Amino acid sequence: MEYVWLDPGELYIGAGAEVHTVLGSCVSVIFYHPRSRLGAMCHGKRATRNCAHPASGIKICRDMGDYVSCVMPFLLASFTARGIARQELEVKLFGGAMMFGSASPALDLPGFTVGKRNVDTAMSFVRANHLHLTASDVGGPWARQLIFTTATGEIRLRRIRASEQELSNLDAGQGAGGRNHAF
Repeated sequence: MEYVWLDPGELYIGAGAEVHTVLGSCVSVIFYHPRSRLGAMCHGKRATRNCAHPASGIKICRDMGDYVSCVMPFLLASFTARGIARQELEVKLFGGAMMFGSASPALDLPGFTVGKRNVDTAMSFVRANHLHLTASDVGGPWARQLIFTTATGEIRLRRIRASEQELSNLDAGQGAGGRNHAF
């Protein structure tokens, strides 16, 4: 099985892979089609961008993978282009942690609500497109390590405490080569 690491702003679409990532305030949205065993996973950093997506065709935006509002239409269109109906998809959502401070409603500053906005944007897309959300683990004060197996649709999730986050941040600075995140 192929090992794929997703950094922030990246996405993967394919079969026969084990896709890994670590999330803080970012979100991963996973689309999975059980019959074909085709899966897709993104690592979105920001909620929205002023960018119109056409009803027909696929528009590739600059920095598309960075924005939940851009990458989700692309992923859905990728499955539709393969003849897969949206009703056949399983959608899973992870991440959106409160990584930068207090959850106090008085602190509605951009850096404090990034995770919540990312989750809200993803959920709005799911609802607007009548997609079937089969799993989610969002919010909270912790980072998440994910492994998505495209052959089965299985997700392995581990919540990461603050001291482990510091180690993950050090690891993230080493580049994608040679990473081995054990559970």
